[in-house]
Amino acid sequence: MRGARGAAGVAALSAGGAAVHLPWRARLPTEWDSVQLVLGVDRFDVTQARPHAPGYWLAVAAGRLVRAATGLGAHDAMVVASALAAGAAVGLAYVVGRDLGGRWLGLAAAGFLLTSPFLLFYGATVATYAFDAVAVELLLLLAWRARPGSWHGAAAPAALALAAGFRPSSAVLLAPLAAVAVARGVRGGRAALVAAGGGLAGLALWAVPMGLEQPGGLAAVQRAGSRIWREAVSVSSPLYGAPGDGVAYNLGQAAGYTLAAVAALLPAAALAGALAWRSRRRRSRPAGGGRARSVPALLAVAALPPLAFVAAFHFGKAGYVLSYLPALVLLLLWPAVRLGPRGRRTVGALVALGCLVQAQRFVAAPGVLPLALTDRGGPWFTRSRFGAPYRLTAQAIEEVDADTGRYRALAWAFDPATDVLVYVAGNGGHRYRHAMYTLPAFTAHYLQAGRDEYVGRRGSWVRERDRRLELPAGGRAVFVVDEAGPELGPLVAGGRASAQLLATGPTVYVVGAGPRLYGVDLVTGTSPAPGARR
Repeated sequence: MRGARGAAGVAALSAGGAAVHLPWRARLPTEWDSVQLVLGVDRFDVTQARPHAPGYWLAVAAGRLVRAATGLGAHDAMVVASALAAGAAVGLAYVVGRDLGGRWLGLAAAGFLLTSPFLLFYGATVATYAFDAVAVELLLLLAWRARPGSWHGAAAPAALALAAGFRPSSAVLLAPLAAVAVARGVRGGRAALVAAGGGLAGLALWAVPMGLEQPGGLAAVQRAGSRIWREAVSVSSPLYGAPGDGVAYNLGQAAGYTLAAVAALLPAAALAGALAWRSRRRRSRPAGGGRARSVPALLAVAALPPLAFVAAFHFGKAGYVLSYLPALVLLLLWPAVRLGPRGRRTVGALVALGCLVQAQRFVAAPGVLPLALTDRGGPWFTRSRFGAPYRLTAQAIEEVDADTGRYRALAWAFDPATDVLVYVAGNGGHRYRHAMYTLPAFTAHYLQAGRDEYVGRRGSWVRERDRRLELPAGGRAVFVVDEAGPELGPLVAGGRASAQLLATGPTVYVVGAGPRLYGVDLVTGTSPAPGARR
């Protein structure tokens, strides 16, 4: 009966955690990757970035399951899937914390994650990162509960394989933690075979249907994944010959976002550490005696290898932090477990204050870091170059929704049969993939580094990489940019282009065939069909 009440409490905590995210939910895809995940719900094809390689098949399947159960559209179903994963992360944080160090640790960790802007943001938008938090917590629980001959160690490979179905990078990031669970629990050849079989079954559960659904099979997934990996690490990892400024940028981002994620917890962690160091008494030892002394090492295995990996190879998004944030939070809170009731109450008050601060930052601020501290000559983590002020807030979600909504007016002002939309990297180019979702009837071009990099329509695209932007006969190019700059400005002044104000507020620039803009010639011709291969 007691166990049933505990399970019900954890379920209620998880459900409440999921519900907290829904008032802030995105109405439209928030990030470039969000669009691609939503497109993958209707048709999975990594060669068309539906979603981007290496696939995330189980995340897409979760969205499909929610859509089938609720009747929601693809985007809203994916948001609900993210919220459910975030809620599960909160509930599991309590379970793991309680197992490791008692009820106080479980409540403190769950409360901090519940109010974390990182989990709130990615639990209210279309993303896969909340599933990372669930995966690291589940493997922590298995590693801690594993005993020689118990099922927990044998279950770890299956859990790791399933985590890789949501985010394939989990197979690398969380492998050390899974290995600890196996080492603690698996004894004998038969148990090893069971563990290996479980891992293979977990892998087959998503790899087989993904291979069947993906045009070209798993080989196509592998090729696309390898290409994206090489493109990413070649600019950020010293192990792949990245330039020094790229390596420094990657390190700065990884460290900056990690610090932003735990900043509100640092005062409580510092106080707990100081009190534990000063105390010579052990009036409140954590349950388990000597075994409890292994907890910091276990948490370090869960937190540090993923952090080291993204720092050394590629830190692409703020959401990467969620693959190690739960373990890092537990590690920072661990010294308080050794304190007496009075000490824990004092530290708990600081934890609660930190929760209020970070909740306020998410709900009512433009960024996790105050704008007044950004780019004012402070340390590296206060510089916008490395992500400051760390825009993981409700305001950021609302701004993307509003911005994407305003540009829907392009459908009223232009004709997709004759007019093409043009987006420029570094000058409003982040809207390109959103346009392929909200304005599917238009052909859209993405210009980058003096080339017509992509041309797409109806959610599909082809990589052109040439210096010609083809317009239909008598057609026009509509440049959807933030500013005219030295490229478009002189053409507008000379009457060879026009600035058109949309009814919803933004200004776009209309140009016919003839000029060269951003290194690309505007010509009359025919583009390859989106989705065609070259």
